Amino acid sequence: MDFVILDLEWNGAFSKRLGRFINEIIEIGAVRIDGKLNILDTFEALVRPQVGKKISGKIRSLTNITNEELKGGLVFMQALSRFGKWADGAAIMTWGTSDVLALIENCRYFCGSGRIPFLRKYVDLQAYCEHSLQSGNAQQMGLSTAAGLLGIDEGGFDHHRALGDSLLTLRCFQKVYTPESLTPFIQDAEEDEFYRRMEFKTVAVCDLHSPLIQPQDLVFRCDGCGHRARRIGEWQLRNKSFRALFFCKRCDRKFYGRVQFKLKYEGLVVRKKILPYPKGKETAKAEPPEAGKQQIKAVSG
Repeated sequence: MDFVILDLEWNGAFSKRLGRFINEIIEIGAVRIDGKLNILDTFEALVRPQVGKKISGKIRSLTNITNEELKGGLVFMQALSRFGKWADGAAIMTWGTSDVLALIENCRYFCGSGRIPFLRKYVDLQAYCEHSLQSGNAQQMGLSTAAGLLGIDEGGFDHHRALGDSLLTLRCFQKVYTPESLTPFIQDAEEDEFYRRMEFKTVAVCDLHSPLIQPQDLVFRCDGCGHRARRIGEWQLRNKSFRALFFCKRCDRKFYGRVQFKLKYEGLVVRKKILPYPKGKETAKAEPPEAGKQQIKAVSG
């Protein structure tokens, strides 16, 4: 199977027809590779805006794409058709799902259908690299962060241009790729289920009384001995995650337990982390909530 690593640049444009902003695609860049990750070909096209006649100063500064250059670009349907023929038969890969969501939005706006005609197999390379690097971070990993962790020099890549970013994505992919580990990340993109999953908006659950949260989700075990710790402070909500003070009787030590709940298409995702208790604090009682924190009582945990 060939793979096509796709990257897009877009401009926020206000649509009078919709009465809201859309992410109007202004550049398509991609690299096609074979099963051994050898480069077969590249694709690059500017897309002439039809909704927003001028790109914002922020996007112009970020990409160095000018309004004059875009005047000579293809209209979206032409660009989509040419790219579809070029990418035919290959699995599409992107860094994160935002490019696919932008494609769905533009196809729906310009073509009348949210289906991406050339998309049959899909891989989220951001999720794949996070898995390969065993990233436990609650935040999604940016392309530059991944490149840094993999020891890739970004100096030779044209940043914030579609082809340049697709080539940098390829370098990250080459660093972590094994056929066996990639297989579970290849999604069938021809069914309605794929689009429902893709367009589902992940939300943070910030109510400890939500029926989605189970009592065991609020349990923390000491990272020193593995013994179940006792919560001795109230839960506090800040930045969409909960934190409370815990005490391990076996180790005679205190620590903070932090937990975050995110509702995704597949269900509730629970991420826990143990934070050290600052030295020099003698009381076992939780400190008063800081400004901006919400103190919450919970029966369980």
